[in-house]
Amino acid sequence: MSRTHYPLNELGSRLKALPQEPPSPGRILVIGEDGDHYRQAFAESLSHCLFIHEACPDAARQLFLASPFDLVILCHSERIDCLEWLPLFKSLRPSVSVIVTTASGCEDLAVQAFRLGAIDYFSRLFEVDELVLSIRAVLEIRGRFTASGTPLPAGGLQRALRYMETNFHEPMTLDRAAGEAGMSVSCFERYLKSQTGMTFTTYLNSLRISRAKELLLANHAPMLQVALSCGFTNQSHFNRVFKRIAGMAPGEYRKSQMGVCPKSSLHQHTES
Repeated sequence: MSRTHYPLNELGSRLKALPQEPPSPGRILVIGEDGDHYRQAFAESLSHCLFIHEACPDAARQLFLASPFDLVILCHSERIDCLEWLPLFKSLRPSVSVIVTTASGCEDLAVQAFRLGAIDYFSRLFEVDELVLSIRAVLEIRGRFTASGTPLPAGGLQRALRYMETNFHEPMTLDRAAGEAGMSVSCFERYLKSQTGMTFTTYLNSLRISRAKELLLANHAPMLQVALSCGFTNQSHFNRVFKRIAGMAPGEYRKSQMGVCPKSSLHQHTES
């Protein structure tokens, strides 16, 4: 199955016809186990770009919020469902484009990915050169906005989500989050639900449990310490929420997942 071209095709073809034109620089987050697969092609064709590879989506989400990125490449697999993670990354920073790649995709997956905000999609066997073209096209479009002084899209929801991502370990109220978004509580609740599919409490708990999972794998801290570090006021509540979201108790998760998620790696390519 070859790639189906979408709006990036025209710009990508123009760039291909002008190989001497230097690509726009950019910071690109590659999420998934296949990130290293593209290293050699990227090193040669996109030497002006900085690629950061993270195999674990939870850790990638933290990187995404902590640092500016121009593009996300999300590698769909059995372990990483792009339909689960794509809406989250688009809700956190709507202006950052996401390209989905997969080794075993289908037309239905492509349709759903585009509906959720993917700017391009590559399935099964595809030429890395085509992916490079798509990356260059995205960076050129983004570069035009920057050069013209046109602000990239942003909004109140993004501010609120960033506030929640940064402060989830502290006491947090719906009123405060709505205030960060510049919305009434009722408007914020409706908009948050429509964009993320989650209520305020569900989204906040998902952030806290994601962090708890990282702490459980990073060290052998007591459960109460993990709970307090993630914003829970007591271990009993932490245990109930963790089991509801993860499907198992924190201790069981620690035993089952130790060593599964590799540490992040940073790949920077420069011209030789």
